[in-house]
Amino acid sequence: MQIDKLQIELRPRTNAQALDLGFSLLHSHASAAYMAFLALWLPLLALCAALTVWMPDLGWAWVLLAWWFKPLLERAPLYVLSRQVFGTTVTWQEAVRAWPRQIGGGALRLLTWGRPFSAGRGLSHPVWMLEGARGRVANLRRSTLGNNGTASAAAWFGIVCSHLEVVLQLGVLGFIGIFISDGKTTNPFVMYVNAGGAVPQTLEVALMTLGAFGVATAIMAPVYTACCFTLYLNRRASMEAWDIEIKLRQMKPPAARTRAAPLLSALLALAGAGVLLSGASLPLPALAAPAAVSAPAAPAKCKPPEDGPRQPERGPLLAPEQAGVRKQIDQLYGTDELRGYDCIETWHLKEKSKPDEEKKKDKERDFDFPSTNMNFAADIFKVLVIAFAIGLVGWLLYRYRHHLPAFERGAKVRVATEIGGLNIRAESLPPDVTTEVRAFWARGEQRAALALLYRATLSRLVTEDALALRQGNTEGDCLRLARQAGERGQLTRGRLDVADSATTLWLNGAYAARWPNDDALLACCAAWDTQFGARREVTP
Repeated sequence: MQIDKLQIELRPRTNAQALDLGFSLLHSHASAAYMAFLALWLPLLALCAALTVWMPDLGWAWVLLAWWFKPLLERAPLYVLSRQVFGTTVTWQEAVRAWPRQIGGGALRLLTWGRPFSAGRGLSHPVWMLEGARGRVANLRRSTLGNNGTASAAAWFGIVCSHLEVVLQLGVLGFIGIFISDGKTTNPFVMYVNAGGAVPQTLEVALMTLGAFGVATAIMAPVYTACCFTLYLNRRASMEAWDIEIKLRQMKPPAARTRAAPLLSALLALAGAGVLLSGASLPLPALAAPAAVSAPAAPAKCKPPEDGPRQPERGPLLAPEQAGVRKQIDQLYGTDELRGYDCIETWHLKEKSKPDEEKKKDKERDFDFPSTNMNFAADIFKVLVIAFAIGLVGWLLYRYRHHLPAFERGAKVRVATEIGGLNIRAESLPPDVTTEVRAFWARGEQRAALALLYRATLSRLVTEDALALRQGNTEGDCLRLARQAGERGQLTRGRLDVADSATTLWLNGAYAARWPNDDALLACCAAWDTQFGARREVTP
């Protein structure tokens, strides 16, 4: 995937927002997506209609047949959308021609035991079709993409779409039934509702039911495919940090613009030095080392390979100035561009040197299977058992850490001192918080006033009510923790209301520039004085 050509804006989205993005994507490329699906769906409906005419008593079976093969046809609009979203224009004819090559992955699952449980298949189609994953790799990939509630969102959206299909089908049948008033043909809406009852299944009703199902599916199938595809893109973008990768690809390395000219000048200086060295009898002026060739040479421990580039042997110095020139040449050959090899430090297993006789004895011992090899296998098994036991104990301690008093005490000791870049230490607050807030507000420093009120609220909640806030909590996290503390009885209702009001005022002002009026601020300050004005002595 060429993510730098992505046509949609990448930003953190919830699963619901990612599903909603699919409607916009389908709206932009509706013609090609719907035509690609209809080009495959209509022949299947025609086949089912022919079977219905042949055996009308099995009309429901032919509707079920069309429903059973529907997942494979959804890959045609996915082919269109997956190319269009990366800037490649694809027609519905190209999608139909490419469709036979796209039905391999997961086809057996979707046509056998997995079909009744494939409500979230829209998230798996890109794994099979776009990533080309198969077997165990595909299962692991689908499991990874389904984390963070993504698989649940895709499954529930599939259930919603199936219900919408039923509603559309009932609507089409009811619309047809409105115009049937001669009494000769049974109302298809009633026929649909009373399926399996005493009302006979006629050919007209069977064809109308199949047609209503075909219309409902033709409307909803591309919608389901597009929304699940954007859900897949959102999950991969958040999991693989596509937005950061795109920004890094768009950045031009500054060294690429400024390095060429100094390197060229250095090469010219090298050529001039060669000309000067050829005339050994001429005195050489002292040359200042250019800034471009001041790059560090190879590390002292790194030796050039035996078959690597070597400098020619040099004769004795014929003039004192030649030493400076040779030093500059050595520095130039020490740069990454002209060194000819890279110095890479790696770790290797340290082996003790043994005499040839001991090596021969070791080789002979390798064939002593009953004694040496069995002991070696027993040692390996013992190490594995011990490692597994240690890992199991560590996992159990981490899994149930909240039930251990030591972990709880350690968690209570670590108290956050900064939330969202705001200092909430008690010593950073003025003696009279609300007086200072009103003073800031009167001087027109609205942001400073709300920031002081908000961080003073968090400071009192942490120091007086022992609210466990962490360093990386957001405003929403802090408010959620305060509400949970209120539900446990740790925080009074009045203090929770003040925290809610201060957080709302701060969020609206700091992030949306919606500053409150004077009455709202003064009311919040009055409530703050009532709840937090007098400092309580916290008993240890």
